[in-house]
Amino acid sequence: MHKVIRPPPREGHTIAQFPHCDSRVLHNFGECEFCDHYPEWQELRVAWGIAFTGWEPDDKELPCPATLHRPVETINQWRGNVASGMRGY
Repeated sequence: MHKVIRPPPREGHTIAQFPHCDSRVLHNFGECEFCDHYPEWQELRVAWGIAFTGWEPDDKELPCPATLHRPVETINQWRGNVASGMRGY
């Protein structure tokens, strides 16, 4: 079933921006200066057991939402999704 009803907006609690063009991309701690501005999101990925972008999930993790839909090579073709500091892109 697809959820149609959205919760009411809460003043002062909006997501103004994502670290990358693809909102599903989130890199591990220390891999990306942009993602490191969102430590709560990184902590939630760990707490929820979701692999970071570019990482293979272990047997207890879910795959990264971005890499679930397309390979990392495709994600990295768009400069706005690449982790800062990654070499070769």
